[in-house]
Amino acid sequence: MIRQSQESDVAVLLVGMVLPPNYGRRYITAFENIFTDLAELHQIPFVPFLLDGIATTRDLVQRDGIHPTVEAQPMILEDIYPVLEGLL
Repeated sequence: MIRQSQESDVAVLLVGMVLPPNYGRRYITAFENIFTDLAELHQIPFVPFLLDGIATTRDLVQRDGIHPTVEAQPMILEDIYPVLEGLL
């Protein structure tokens, strides 16, 4: 998708995700490295974790413990927009 987007002259921002600890350190490291490796390979801007500072704050995630609340949305914007703005 990254390559096809770039071939179509579309700016790409890669936003990473992290896994909970129950996946095991080896799998988590491999998963997280995929994002870093892709960002380096394709020379694209990268935000390492979409929910940085949100996922660990009970009031900022829904009852499922995974998805951000409405109140978390401005924080996500604050984290991503400075990188995204350079692509607009």
